[in-house]
Amino acid sequence: MVATGSRLGNRSPHVGVMVGPRTGGLAPLAEGRWWASDNDGYNGKFDPERFLQHLARLQPYASRCLFVAAPDVVQDAGATLALFPRWRQVIEQHDFPTAYIAQDGQERLPLPDNANWLFLAGSDRWRGQHGAALIAQARDLGYWGIHVGRVNSARRVRACTALGVDSCDGTYLRFTGVHRGLADVERWVESSAQQGGLFTLEQAA
Repeated sequence: MVATGSRLGNRSPHVGVMVGPRTGGLAPLAEGRWWASDNDGYNGKFDPERFLQHLARLQPYASRCLFVAAPDVVQDAGATLALFPRWRQVIEQHDFPTAYIAQDGQERLPLPDNANWLFLAGSDRWRGQHGAALIAQARDLGYWGIHVGRVNSARRVRACTALGVDSCDGTYLRFTGVHRGLADVERWVESSAQQGGLFTLEQAA
């Protein structure tokens, strides 16, 4: 998934969009793209009131939503797990599937059994050590999908495909610009889709 408010036009249907409370335009959602939403916790700017306003403005596009990520605390699994019950209820009241964000330390705690998606975040080293086991646990619990954040290269997309991940996102367009970045991301995900991985419409449906 890419973080952009620009129209994607005839780009591959395997390119989805990641939005958040600070996203400006929602043109790709109006085009009918599959999408998911983060919560701004990753940059320490989570604002409960702004998040609620964000959920309200997303409701016209609910039918194409993969998940909304429940608020989390960066690299603190215990605090994230404590937040989850309240915010899962809020997100579900807005008719969106809920993603639980796994942070450092989650390997010592149970995953919630009532999330729809696992969003694998945390530090790179921690994900490398514990990501595969957490993905397996989420599958056993019946989670609908697995998402990985901070994926900004073809190599990382291939790694996600090898783990059986369903979707991923990153900030690649921020560094390359929309035109070049979209071309690169489109190439990465098309290659993955041909291997039966990442973000197929059949999986999303």
